[in-house]
Amino acid sequence: MSQIKTVKIKDGDDFRVINESDFDASQHELCEGEQLGEGHKIIVTLSAETAPELQQAIDEAKAECEKVQAENESLKAQVKDLEAKLKKQAAAEAKSTKPAETKAEQPKE
Repeated sequence: MSQIKTVKIKDGDDFRVINESDFDASQHELCEGEQLGEGHKIIVTLSAETAPELQQAIDEAKAECEKVQAENESLKAQVKDLEAKLKKQAAAEAKSTKPAETKAEQPKE
């Protein structure tokens, strides 16, 4: 014959023994040291809110991040513009130095 599993639950200052299958977490509280067997689920529902001060700090940090991201995009665009100008300037300088070098290399008669 199989044994029925039981658990001790709190009953005021004392305890009561019930069948493990009858345990209902919404109605019962296990005594210290008691554990439910395998396969028995306990559902816990938590409700949490963010403290107003913490939410304000989060909102300020988010706004600062968005501002920095916008500044970063602006700086990236400026870098691209400067790189393009530098390439044009380097190409112009290369063109202007080529004819001078060619003239200098020609032998005098």
